[in-house]
Amino acid sequence: MAIVKKTLKDVSAATKSAYTKAMQVMNQNNLEYAITLFKEIVQFDPGFLDAREKLRKCERDYYAKMGSVAKTLSTVKALAHVTKGNMLKAKKPKEAMDEAEEALAFNVFNPAALTLLAEAAKKLEAMFICVEAYELIVEKDDKNEANIVKLGEYYKADGQGIKYLTICQKLADKYPGDLEKLALLREAAALASMEKGKWGQGEKSDFKKNLNTGNKDQGDRIIRAEDDIREMIEKYSKEIAEGNESIDTRRRLAELYLRAEEFEKAIEAYTWIVNKMGTLDPAIDKAIEKANTAISKRKVEQMIKDGRPQEEIDAEKKANYDYRMERYQDRIRMYPNDLQIRFEYAELLWEGGAVDDALEQFQIAQRNPQHRLIAIVYLGRCFAAKNQFDMAIEQFNRALEDMPTMNADKMFTLYHLGCTYDTMGRKKEALDCFKQIYAVDIKYLDVAERINKFYEENK
Repeated sequence: MAIVKKTLKDVSAATKSAYTKAMQVMNQNNLEYAITLFKEIVQFDPGFLDAREKLRKCERDYYAKMGSVAKTLSTVKALAHVTKGNMLKAKKPKEAMDEAEEALAFNVFNPAALTLLAEAAKKLEAMFICVEAYELIVEKDDKNEANIVKLGEYYKADGQGIKYLTICQKLADKYPGDLEKLALLREAAALASMEKGKWGQGEKSDFKKNLNTGNKDQGDRIIRAEDDIREMIEKYSKEIAEGNESIDTRRRLAELYLRAEEFEKAIEAYTWIVNKMGTLDPAIDKAIEKANTAISKRKVEQMIKDGRPQEEIDAEKKANYDYRMERYQDRIRMYPNDLQIRFEYAELLWEGGAVDDALEQFQIAQRNPQHRLIAIVYLGRCFAAKNQFDMAIEQFNRALEDMPTMNADKMFTLYHLGCTYDTMGRKKEALDCFKQIYAVDIKYLDVAERINKFYEENK
């Protein structure tokens, strides 16, 4: 089972309590005990990002205070854990990760332990942990090109386009004129362009500072996303024309067609892969659905522009909705325990007005830590749609308990809680919800209008 990223708001009450205790110990500068506590949390819940970050900080600080003899002995102490972990990683990768954590508690820069951590995490599809491990490897030795390349591969696999671009830029600078390195650079630029934010923004980690040198001509080397994607399409199309019929090449070409909004060509490329593999990969299935849905949306927009009858427009929308519903029902049958699919299916049911069915699916989907809170909010919306207002309020407040920051999810929850109160005639409670949103974003939906209406009616 894949490891899911979690923050403090996503973990259980018991884990939060353990984390709070570990933080107190860390703040008292009791590093060895803090490492033990954070290590236990990470071993129990390896996707808990806050705990992983604090564990590595404590381990770094502990390493900085170690003498040369202690550092040498740490390798000996860790050897048994690394050996055992390597024996476990093929069939029991989670237990292998636990052994890697035991070894890293002695020396956070132990390359054998970090390699073990990455290899075991990869089997559990936790690419963010692979990245974490190789960032430490490269931080300790930024001259080892093989490790830098491996870090770049993990960045790419984890969708960290901007950091992947950093690696490819360094390699391209080191090997000017190397066509393969330039091709990777262009590919990385295309991936980076899809990532939120712009190149050069955000915090730079220590390893990135080490790598990000000698790039004065970087701005000229990174071209616009549209041009870059077009170049990559031409590159892969040429490879295919020359007889390179690999699935990997076709998949990359299909992804690029999707980004370029050439949806028909994307479907054609994905269909080739399906026929070649003899099976429908879940990721390809979703990509084909995305392309077909985009084609339908374009068709609807054109129908509106052409002034076609509303019944024709509605028929096209319904046909696309029915197609999407069919695809999700197939996925549910094939992967009944995939909570991500359950959540997306619940959203689709809600979109179609199937409230009772959506309610059932959101109840299942809330077991996914990544979508737990928003699934709870939708449970509240389902109960509100069924006029079961007391149950709706209970769900909204349940979600708000784990939303300390006024972000988009919290505003969304407060808005629907306010609307529920308003429908019940509990105007002051509704106003309190809307005022909390208004204080942060006065243009959020119709909040300003609702507040103004309240004050007009109560003059």
